[in-house]
Amino acid sequence: MKPLQRSFASADEVEAAFYAAFNRCDREAMADLWADDEVVCIHPGSQAIVGYEAVIRSWSYIFTHAELPDIQVHIVKRAVTEALVVHVVEERILTGEAIATVLATNVYKKYEEGWLMVEHHGSVMQVPTQKQVLQ
Repeated sequence: MKPLQRSFASADEVEAAFYAAFNRCDREAMADLWADDEVVCIHPGSQAIVGYEAVIRSWSYIFTHAELPDIQVHIVKRAVTEALVVHVVEERILTGEAIATVLATNVYKKYEEGWLMVEHHGSVMQVPTQKQVLQ
């Protein structure tokens, strides 16, 4: 069971906090925005990580072994209901000299206290080379 977290007024606020924590490699901020029931996280190339403790351990591992990224996010599609919001986003992640483009699905759920993240699924996008674009 996780400690009490801050309350987020909207799914957009949770998403902003998620990418701020990701950009700073901030474990505590990341831990603060996840719900503690029925959460799942799938990092690019990994299996499904289920449960709050396992999800936060996975982020801790990533943050311990990564240089600070510069992440730019563009929302591709939104699905919104009163209690659930789904964003499909394109993440452009720059670390050092490497750039990765990741398509991610972020799911947010409304609780009595406010909105929290319940799912993040990232998948590395195959970006065509200049030669492939010209063919």
